[in-house]
Amino acid sequence: MRKNKALFLFFILFYFCTCVLDLLLTYYATPNLQLEGNPLVLRLEFGWFDLILINIVTFFFYFLMCRYAFLCYRPVLSSETESLRRYLADITYGDPEKANMGMWKWPKNWAPQIACLCWSVAVALPFARLFVVLEWALIIAKIPATSFFRFVAFFPYGRVDFFLAVLLAWGFSFVWIALSFRQNKSEYLRLRNNR
Repeated sequence: MRKNKALFLFFILFYFCTCVLDLLLTYYATPNLQLEGNPLVLRLEFGWFDLILINIVTFFFYFLMCRYAFLCYRPVLSSETESLRRYLADITYGDPEKANMGMWKWPKNWAPQIACLCWSVAVALPFARLFVVLEWALIIAKIPATSFFRFVAFFPYGRVDFFLAVLLAWGFSFVWIALSFRQNKSEYLRLRNNR
């Protein structure tokens, strides 16, 4: 539990710092928001107040996701310690025999899916936001990173951070599954040996 609290605090601080850095560098580079790539600024003509408010709201939801993923979620102990697919079927459907390709059936137990989603997004978002901080730092320092900016321009509104967050969250979901399986096996074997 102590490790989870440390991870919770780490990711909360990491994301908070990247948000603040992003806003500060944005203000330094474009006080009038002319270079800002946020579609809300470009299309809806949001100003600084709106941009800061959006960051506060997203941070609040990020906080809730981190809290659930690291502090609130209590995994169900499964006796399935050899097969990852059977383990997933057991914690998802309550029956290891219901293992299926892609786990596409409607789950009986939503808690693992929600925890996996929250954990994956919570881990992915700070790194995606850090990419934006790097982008602003390159612009401010006037470093001619032509290949980097061509890559960024490939994405709608230059919002590579959004696509990076989705890609990272998808990848981190597999990490969560592997970690969950390993922790379950360790806990199950510990309890069985203590009997």
